Amino acid sequence: MNKYCIVSLLFFLQSLVSVNAGLITGFLESTEDSNKIYNLEIRTSSVDELKVGEAYKFKVGLGDQTDHYLSREIEAAALFYNNQWHLEKIFPTEGIGAKAYYDSGEKFHRMVATMSRRHFVKEGEYVKPFAGINQDGEFFQIKEFLGKAYVINFIFTRCQAAEMCPAATQRMAYMQEKAEVSGLEDLHFLSVSFDPKNDSPGVLRQYAESYSIELDNFTFMTSKPEWIDDLMRYFGIIRLNEDGTINHTMATLLIDQKGRVHFRKEGSTWRVDDFLEQAEELLR
Repeated sequence: MNKYCIVSLLFFLQSLVSVNAGLITGFLESTEDSNKIYNLEIRTSSVDELKVGEAYKFKVGLGDQTDHYLSREIEAAALFYNNQWHLEKIFPTEGIGAKAYYDSGEKFHRMVATMSRRHFVKEGEYVKPFAGINQDGEFFQIKEFLGKAYVINFIFTRCQAAEMCPAATQRMAYMQEKAEVSGLEDLHFLSVSFDPKNDSPGVLRQYAESYSIELDNFTFMTSKPEWIDDLMRYFGIIRLNEDGTINHTMATLLIDQKGRVHFRKEGSTWRVDDFLEQAEELLR
């Protein structure tokens, strides 16, 4: 490649890179073009070009192309490239269940923040109440699962180790299919992201769709980073940020209808049939 081509390529790449980036909050007034464009009134802004009180159009990614945030405040990263403003990492800040979510998060934090990582929740113990945000940007409480058994695991969507998160998600999806065939209607599934800075609700929704997961009884969860830290400590998951990724341990648990840990497996090589056999004991 000659020097002229290299210079041209550099200019092209620079044109694709954000020239403005920062965090904003805003009120979603309306959407356009099948929810691909958000019309957002800015409420707070760290970007000089985005003025508080003014409305702007933003393009959003595939996972956020819904009307779930209409008439709600959201926070997001605002970026300008390709002559257009974009929103990434969109999280709701208000909506139905928001107060309970914030109250529950603070309460859970007080309960587990000083807990030793060696004292994570084990079989036979009740799961302390916690809350999260699902793949649709809805606030929810884990107590809403009471009366149903559920399998919970912990992943992050950027994981490139085929034998770790991708394999675990494939197993969860396969378990969902087998549970439906077996008539285990009261078995739910919950995957908690331990990378909340990147795994926004829209990213989780797109991730679920990439695995063809039906979301009627499968929830993907994110939350505030400090509250995810609390959950990882409580469930005994160890994470280490290294070389741009997250090295981590794994655990998968079956929780009974009363919120008690019925079955727990460490590592990434658990068997779907083992969990289904345990679930049948609870639900038959």
